[in-house]
Amino acid sequence: MNGKIPELLAPAGSPEGVRAAVQSGAGAVYMGFGPFNARRNAQGFSHEEMADAIAYCRARNVKSNITLNILVGDRELEDALEDAKFLYEAGADALIVQDLGLARLIHAHAPDFALHASTQMTIHTLDGAKQARDIGFSRVVLSRECSREEVQLITEQAGVETEVFVHGALCMCYSGQCYLSAVIGQRSGNRGLCAQPCRLPYNGGYPLSLKDLMLAGHVAELADWGVSSLKIEGRMKRPEYAAIVTKVYADLLREHRKPTAGERDILRRVFSRDGFTDGYYTGKKGDSMFGTKTDVPMSEVKALYDEAAHRFAEGREAPLVPVSLFFTARRDTGAVLSAGEVTVTAPVEQAKNRPTTPEMVEKSLAKTGGTPFYPQEMHIEVEDGLVVPASVMNGMRRDALSLLLATRSVAPSRDWMGGNVLPRDEEAAARSGFRGYTASVRTEAQAEALKNVGLETVYVPLEVAARTGLPAVLPRVFSDREQGQVEMLLGEAMSRGTRTVLVGNIGHIPMAKRLGFTVHGDFGLNAYNSRTLCALAEMGVSRQTLSFEARLAQIRDMEGPLETDLIVYGRLPLMIFENCAIRRQHGGKCSCKNGVTTLTDRRKESFPLLPEFGCRNTLIGNRPLCIREDFARLGVQTARLLFTTESPEECARIARAFVGGAPLEGEFTRGLYKRGVE
Repeated sequence: MNGKIPELLAPAGSPEGVRAAVQSGAGAVYMGFGPFNARRNAQGFSHEEMADAIAYCRARNVKSNITLNILVGDRELEDALEDAKFLYEAGADALIVQDLGLARLIHAHAPDFALHASTQMTIHTLDGAKQARDIGFSRVVLSRECSREEVQLITEQAGVETEVFVHGALCMCYSGQCYLSAVIGQRSGNRGLCAQPCRLPYNGGYPLSLKDLMLAGHVAELADWGVSSLKIEGRMKRPEYAAIVTKVYADLLREHRKPTAGERDILRRVFSRDGFTDGYYTGKKGDSMFGTKTDVPMSEVKALYDEAAHRFAEGREAPLVPVSLFFTARRDTGAVLSAGEVTVTAPVEQAKNRPTTPEMVEKSLAKTGGTPFYPQEMHIEVEDGLVVPASVMNGMRRDALSLLLATRSVAPSRDWMGGNVLPRDEEAAARSGFRGYTASVRTEAQAEALKNVGLETVYVPLEVAARTGLPAVLPRVFSDREQGQVEMLLGEAMSRGTRTVLVGNIGHIPMAKRLGFTVHGDFGLNAYNSRTLCALAEMGVSRQTLSFEARLAQIRDMEGPLETDLIVYGRLPLMIFENCAIRRQHGGKCSCKNGVTTLTDRRKESFPLLPEFGCRNTLIGNRPLCIREDFARLGVQTARLLFTTESPEECARIARAFVGGAPLEGEFTRGLYKRGVE
């Protein structure tokens, strides 16, 4: 057993939500601020409200973790940094960040500001957690798909704090890797405006709608392993929800136990989707993990909501903060009360009748109700024959605790480093001009068809590279237990001539470097600004695929010390699933090799499902992207053709058209390069 109780991290989407979380037992509260957080539709906080919320938490021994957890464009970095500076000076305890470039800048300006790697960074392996640690993050928020064994391994061996979601909504796609909402409706999850298309019907059902997560039965073992923070999802939900769920989990943590049947029922009534799931955590994936929202009659939850609202009503205070009280009453000094670091005084009188006793003082000082304080210890000395009226003692107690609360609310003194703290970014050598086209394929036959087309590089899946020696695309997701197999295949590929790997997760970079490969970064690294290119270059990436959520104007803005690649053709990867959707569409039978499975939405648009390493799936676009631009003017060195369901003959025809500048016929989309995302 670790011995240290993890912090319970509760959501708050408003000032009222902060009170709800704190008064219900949260050890930390996470809030969004400004336009750079992943719940941009939440009520949010003004500057004054945020400063007050941070002070409210700090005064009550509760940490404040603020989300700046979306991708940020070059022209937005200055504003995002201003928000970070405001939060730093207001005394926030930590920032939750997704964007590698923004994190790098914040760390340079405020090295002592704790940065937590958002779950949007898709960290789910030991190498991923270590890489985040090495680039300045003090905590990693693990992917919700992690199993109990993976959580334990990372927590015990990564040398960085871990944060684990224990309750709330589950996305079907790995967080940070979902582009479906952006591509079909310009509302990007990576930009904080996901429209939740996974909750909509496909093929006549709801194959992408997962039940809510509930790990209430596992909090004791998470605490025993040393997990630093247990996180409740729900910044968009009402404060009563946060209050009810927080209290249940706070009780479980404090008492180191599993939930009762009554507590499970409380969690079900306040919100569920046909119940709950712990399938990823326990490794019991499949149909039982799926469900849609359950409508519970208000009559079933009104009493719960009313009790919760009463608990965090304005002015109500739980006794959260221990305080030591020292009281002396002497003829020469008068009455002196010290509470923590504050002291108040009052005159004393000579007793005419009944003198003041220590017991009378203790009774008066113990009345701390209505404040966040409770007496942890009292030291009382009263000289014989003196009177301190009860009204005076009560006034001293009120004044001391009020002054102590105000003192604890003051933001710490912090120095934000000004000026250009990263001059080396501007000194980066200019990249060379446009050199030609690359391609990534899924089969050996597709790669063979592209041999003599004139492409600069052809990337193939790792399994194909192990047979051919071509540059390898690593699986975007693989677990620690699968890493041995990946490394074995990489060894075989290297023996046949592979020298370059294309990686889509920061955790894959150290492994690839350790094995001696040249590292190219894929779209999964979400390179959305110049500073991210600099961060990736420092990690060892020599060529980076730019985010296909960026506008062409943003791409022209991007500068940096490494080569850049841009996806210009193909069915874009929109989601990657840990839970096999292909198997679900075929009655639980594995049918990856029996043609292409599709999901069809309400508009009759069909999205193919592709099998991936480890019985995972990628959902790809309903029609191919195709853009023809002056790529030299965009500043990229190569442009990528992303081949998925095309036949080898189609691959060759399309590649020749791009290389030769010939027109292409077909039904295409221009993706997000012109219209962008919100």
